[in-house]
Amino acid sequence: MSEEELNKSGDAGEMVVEPGSKGSVARGVGQVLLFHLLQIPLAFMTTYLSLAVICVSQLAYVIPAIVVARRKGHENTVKGIIIAASVTALLNVACTGYLLYSFG
Repeated sequence: MSEEELNKSGDAGEMVVEPGSKGSVARGVGQVLLFHLLQIPLAFMTTYLSLAVICVSQLAYVIPAIVVARRKGHENTVKGIIIAASVTALLNVACTGYLLYSFG
């Protein structure tokens, strides 16, 4: 038997599960985009204040998502979560700054 075949089969010939993947950046970005849908009911409860400060309110679901993904060993998913959260925060700050500047 070759080394590759030994890695794929156990003692009695059963298949051994390979260690989990490190996730993907796209999965992390997708998770954050789906979590952003939570902002819709939250906006109604806070009279749209949560949309104005989405970069702060997203911390309620981004930090736990990072912790869970890191515990599972999905480092690439953590990168995707951080990238999506950062882009959201930057867009929020830019749009809020533009609106405040245009009204001032």
